[in-house]
Amino acid sequence: MHGVKNAEGKWLEGLTNESKDWNHQWKTRGSQPGFGVKESSQFMIVKSTDDGKTWSEPVNLTTMGKKEEWWLWAPAPGQGLTMKDGTLVFPTQGRDKNGKGFSNLTYSKDGGKTWKATNPAGKESTTENMAAELSDGSILLTMRSGANKGRMEGNGRVMAVTKDLGENWTAHPGSRKALIEPGCMASIIRHDYSVKGMKKSVLFFSNPDSKTARNRMTIKYSIDDGATWSTALLLDEFNSRGYSCLTSIDSETIGIFYESSQADIAFQAVKLTDLIFPKKKI
Repeated sequence: MHGVKNAEGKWLEGLTNESKDWNHQWKTRGSQPGFGVKESSQFMIVKSTDDGKTWSEPVNLTTMGKKEEWWLWAPAPGQGLTMKDGTLVFPTQGRDKNGKGFSNLTYSKDGGKTWKATNPAGKESTTENMAAELSDGSILLTMRSGANKGRMEGNGRVMAVTKDLGENWTAHPGSRKALIEPGCMASIIRHDYSVKGMKKSVLFFSNPDSKTARNRMTIKYSIDDGATWSTALLLDEFNSRGYSCLTSIDSETIGIFYESSQADIAFQAVKLTDLIFPKKKI
C-alpha cells in the first residue's frame, strides 16, 4: 500500500501509524473496491530460480485475481502447495463487496505465469487460512474465524473442501468441531512417507491449542483426511503471538517455524518417530 483515502475520499501519502488518517487494509476502508494503488492494496509476487540468492522484479497480480467490487484480495500467511497434477496453489484471503472477510485459494496451471482466485470458501466470515491436498485429490482449507475468539461453546476452526479448485465448496465434517483456536493463524500440510515400501500420507496441523489464549503451541495429526485428530506434540505451553508454518523436510522429518514464548521465531525439526509412530515401524 502506498497511501490511503481518508474518510472524505482524499488521497494521502507518507502516512505512518502515528498519523491521524493512518489505516490498515483490514480496518474500516483501509483497502477499497477497485484495482489502482489509490483504491486497493496491491497483490505482488516475486520468484527466485537460484534458491533465494536473487529475486525477480515484483509482478502485480491484482487485476488477475481480485474482483473489482472486493475491498481486498491478499495472500494468507504460511505456505502453498504443489498438487499431484502440478497445479500451484496458495491460500488467499480478502474482503468482499461489503467489507466482510473471506478465505479462498489462488492457483496457477502454467507454472506461475498466470493466476486465478477461486470463489470464497463458504459464507462465514473467515480470514487467514492454509490448505492441504487430500488423498482423493480434493483440497481441504482450514480457516481462522473471528467468532472463535473467547468463545467456549462451539469453538472450532472452519474447514471446507473443494473438488474443483474452488468453484464449489462443501463443509468438512470436522468444521467447527475438531480443531479449537483462540482466533489465530494455523498451519496444515500433507506429509508423504513410506512404511516397508508402502507409500502413505498423514495430515499435520499446528496452532495454539486453546480457546482463550495464544499458548499451548501444538502439532496434531490425522490419518483419515481430517476426520479425526490426535495430539502429537506440545511444543510450547506459554503465551506467544501464535503463528506457525509446517513443512516437510524429508520423508521421516517435518519442520515447523513458530512464534514461541522464548523468541520471535523458532524453528524445530521433528522426526515422525517422535510424533506418531514407534521407532521400530520406520
